[in-house]
Amino acid sequence: MAEFQAVIMAGGKGSRMTDLTAKIPKALLPIGNLPMVWYPINLLERSGFEDAIIIVPAYFKAEIERALQMCEVKLNLDFVEVPDDEDWGTCDSLRHIKDKITTDLLIISCDLIVDFPLNALADVHRTYDATVTTLMSVAPETFTELTAPGTKSKRKMEHDFVGLDEKGNRLLFLGSDADFEETVTFKKSLLKRHPCINIRTKLLDGHLYLMKKWVLDYLAEQSSLTTLKGELVPYLVRKQFSQAAKVPEKDLPNANASVISVATVKDIYGFAVEDNMAGITREYSSWNDHSGDMEGCYHGNKIRCYTHILNEGFLLRANTVATYCEANRQIAKLLASLRPSKDVKPVHPTATVAQKAQVGNDSLVGEGVTIGEKTSIKKSVIGKHCSIGEKVKITNSVIMDHVTIKEG
Repeated sequence: MAEFQAVIMAGGKGSRMTDLTAKIPKALLPIGNLPMVWYPINLLERSGFEDAIIIVPAYFKAEIERALQMCEVKLNLDFVEVPDDEDWGTCDSLRHIKDKITTDLLIISCDLIVDFPLNALADVHRTYDATVTTLMSVAPETFTELTAPGTKSKRKMEHDFVGLDEKGNRLLFLGSDADFEETVTFKKSLLKRHPCINIRTKLLDGHLYLMKKWVLDYLAEQSSLTTLKGELVPYLVRKQFSQAAKVPEKDLPNANASVISVATVKDIYGFAVEDNMAGITREYSSWNDHSGDMEGCYHGNKIRCYTHILNEGFLLRANTVATYCEANRQIAKLLASLRPSKDVKPVHPTATVAQKAQVGNDSLVGEGVTIGEKTSIKKSVIGKHCSIGEKVKITNSVIMDHVTIKEG
């Protein structure tokens, strides 16, 4: 993974979970009594990364640094602040760190929890010399409708329309269901090259991307693009089957100049410069990424988008109240595999649990907690230094730090 620079997106304000993020940064919301941002950091450490850039809100920078120091993070983190008084999108944050980027990027959201090693994703990216490679997962049935505290209604998760080629990893089409009403339109240029498209609507996008550096160079010239998932990636997917912009011959510097070389600066194909050796290798190779026609590899596309679909394992983004609660419900099963060097126990050694109290193996109890007699805790996470009285029943709950619950 040495060819990638890791960037952790932790500057978001948690606009979909404002009840929880009014006084605490989203990146520090506890999941299994660890800060949310610890999970992508742990993933990078397990994948062999030694350094990463982490983008954080300016106001909470010191607080996030302290929290991660307490977690014994080994990754060398370069903290980069984003303004608190401006509503920056993920693309704005990337433009902000452009001068720090010298290689291809690995971009990961602070709310992603996944037990999948990144090597397989990187292999897809390398195999196809992709412009961008995304990580997706088959959505479990339990994730399609999740209940958030305070309401009895089940909230349906948002869906994307994901179009894949016959092999199932070339990303041909991408759009949110909110962008369509009754019909979905496909370009002729796409259908000509890929007459068979597999449309899937039950995939979770992990907001984890491997991306060519030239995409960031292009992004620096395009201030109109503000978000990765909603704008940049769908734009790249569409551009796979477009042609480079050309200028009229009369506008060329001289009659012998190349049309492509003077394509307008803002045309994306002016940035999609390919390594000459890679092109020569493909030309003389018998390998092809597709069948059914005599066209060359990738149909000559300079921009290529791919995805790796996780069919097994765990992937969840804790970006809403409902998914945040689900992450805490599931995390007790995962921590042992995420921290193999640690002896992960459901109850912290400093917690005091009464003899007749019951704490299920599907729950976690933080340090300094006291639990009274005949109290029952199931499928819940109890934060640090909480006081739980006698005869209390806690199920499917997330209790934050320093909470007192009196006798039930």
